[in-house]
Amino acid sequence: MRLTTLDYTILVVDDAAVAFYTEALGLPLGHRSGPYAQLDTGSCRLALYERSAMAETLGVPDADVAAFEIGFKVDDVDRAYTELIGAGATPAVPPTDRPWGQRTAYVRDPDGHLVELAQSLVP
Repeated sequence: MRLTTLDYTILVVDDAAVAFYTEALGLPLGHRSGPYAQLDTGSCRLALYERSAMAETLGVPDADVAAFEIGFKVDDVDRAYTELIGAGATPAVPPTDRPWGQRTAYVRDPDGHLVELAQSLVP
């Protein structure tokens, strides 16, 4: 499994960050859904996800949430997750169907940074 195209970067933030990025920096808000905000930043999307929501997604306390993650779209999350763990990634969250229409999994790199694998469940 080769991950070749970065699809998005997600910063884990407090809720005031959306106003900073849209008002102070002037980035256009492309999509907002509760604790998740996606900014229109071209081919590599920048998103903001509230810390408490990320903690819930990962099943960890707020204090254990990483400051950011990088995300890759893949055709088969289960296969990618298994192959990355076999290649040395640390498992974080196994493949899970999400209510927003994706199947996701999380691994950590050697420094503990989150890498999300996402597969669309919508044809």
